[in-house]
Amino acid sequence: MTPIDLATWPREQHFSLFKEFTQPYFNICAQLDMGALYQYCKSQQCSFFHAYIYVTLQASNAYQPMLLRIIDGVPWQLAAQRASVVELADDDTFRFSYFSQQATFNDFQVHANKVSLAAKQQPLFSTAFAQTEGQADLFHISVLPWLNFTSFAHAHTQGNHFGIPKLVFGQFNARTGKIPISIDVHHALMDGLHVAKFIEQLQRSIDDFSV
Repeated sequence: MTPIDLATWPREQHFSLFKEFTQPYFNICAQLDMGALYQYCKSQQCSFFHAYIYVTLQASNAYQPMLLRIIDGVPWQLAAQRASVVELADDDTFRFSYFSQQATFNDFQVHANKVSLAAKQQPLFSTAFAQTEGQADLFHISVLPWLNFTSFAHAHTQGNHFGIPKLVFGQFNARTGKIPISIDVHHALMDGLHVAKFIEQLQRSIDDFSV
């Protein structure tokens, strides 16, 4: 991580304005076109879920504002981030799987299958949870594949969130090829323009994967 020099950062005043807000996150919901990605995964008999997590990791690590964090009250720039992904266990309760970006999708599938299997065999408060959850280089991904939502609100605590982005993917519509995505970001670090540019980056990653 690299500290950001507030004296030369264009967002210095925006950071000062929003960092002390009681609820400093704002939410945007949008639609992603994943029709080609879904068809590719179907033809290759690979996991559609793993594919869109893989491209989300790519896009999130490629777009600099998504790598901003707040640590000890000041902004920092990450070199890379991992994903804390909610997955459903056999008892219909969720677990956290911690995924890192991999060089290829094949490498990611091997990594993701291993991590997911281990996570689902452990309780929520596992060793991996104790060692990993709450670290600043994570961003959060949830999935709600049963609903084609148009808005979303997260549960919040008063603890230190580091300005971590939170993403939620909804139900894939096979007829339109669209999937809803909800994004929560800290307003001290990002504005609506940055979220729009990230969505563009993510859609490019989806399109490039499917070529």
